[in-house]
Amino acid sequence: MTRTRVAVLGVTALALVASLAPARAQQPSGAAPQASPTPSPQPAPTPAIKPFTLEVTVDVVSVTAVVFDKAGHPVRGLTPKDVDLYENGVKQQVSYFREASSLGDPSERVPLSVVLVLDNSGSMRPNMSFLQEAVLSFVYKLEDVDTALLVSFNDTVKGSAEFTGDTDRLERFVESMQAWGGTSLYDAIHYSLERIKDAPGRKALVVFTDGDDTTSQMVDKDVVEYARMVEATVYTIGFRGMGFMGSGPKGFLRKIATETGGQYFAPDKIGELIKVFNAISNELKNHYLLAYTPTHEPDGTWREIALKVNRPDTEVRVRKGYFSVKRRRQAD
Repeated sequence: MTRTRVAVLGVTALALVASLAPARAQQPSGAAPQASPTPSPQPAPTPAIKPFTLEVTVDVVSVTAVVFDKAGHPVRGLTPKDVDLYENGVKQQVSYFREASSLGDPSERVPLSVVLVLDNSGSMRPNMSFLQEAVLSFVYKLEDVDTALLVSFNDTVKGSAEFTGDTDRLERFVESMQAWGGTSLYDAIHYSLERIKDAPGRKALVVFTDGDDTTSQMVDKDVVEYARMVEATVYTIGFRGMGFMGSGPKGFLRKIATETGGQYFAPDKIGELIKVFNAISNELKNHYLLAYTPTHEPDGTWREIALKVNRPDTEVRVRKGYFSVKRRRQAD
């Protein structure tokens, strides 16, 4: 849930979506401004359209939804009249509704921040080139408004410096990955959730692993609990490679995906990775983003979210709920 001053800036919905990021994203700026050299004369910029601005202080809950038919195809063109949103069984008034489609007016696209969490453990050595190819195919399909962060893990967790839409920078990171060491799966997901929790717009994790966790400090249940607190959709891919022992992390991967409104994939062959990453990429382009102000004040309890679509033969996937945490209102 977000307690924030919502500022809708621009003729598109992008600034509104950015304002739905958790309030803890608002960090005080303590650094003094740095002096800069006098800039050289620049050509006058093209005058921008003055944005429509609306400010209101509210408690907002944002919900990312995927709606598909019985054949698994995305359902497009829904409007607020087509859905009913419930919190703990009580119908809520949807205050914001937008289809995050890549089609139509580019200025109306809802931005996506995505973290790719990639297993670089020693067991991946025979299959690293397949993973790199699949990840790059995903990166090349990002929209202009989207940004990505790359996280690799083995004994340790390594993340790229910042979210970026620069495919060259992302490509260099992917091509530099090397397989060695153990598997810190839980630590890597927790780290990735920390990095994305304050990102604007829609948020998603895409996690790939080929084996059991062997070197994390975190435990699985704590990572799932933390994921329930972050407004990010988690997609997980569990390939049964050399690193799997016994049942592997299948239950964990399925649970964290289900709790956050994502999906779990279990390809039988490493060659199927491109197909899986493409399926996730396509789904991310067909999200709906909704927001509402709860009818009940925050009280620190877990609240279940349910979305019903008033069209026949449709299914919907959303995160299970959120913790209604009381937040101290900041002074203006």
